[in-house]
Amino acid sequence: MTQRVAVVTGGGRGIGRQIALALAADERVVAVADLRATEAADTVEAITAAGGRALAITMDVTNSDSVHQGLHAVIDEL
Repeated sequence: MTQRVAVVTGGGRGIGRQIALALAADERVVAVADLRATEAADTVEAITAAGGRALAITMDVTNSDSVHQGLHAVIDEL
């Protein structure tokens, strides 16, 4: 991985979703992290439909193993 990626926690809805969409509109690559996989996927779908690049990851920021796994998924996929 040689590019910068914005990881947006809580990116499936609300303020997190709006931040992810704004970053993608500014041509950033975005990893949308959320406890709710379907909501993260919905945000990624909106980003990719607009021509952006994004990845949905399921992550619980209160669990260090979950964060570790999520960040490794970002590195492996993007």
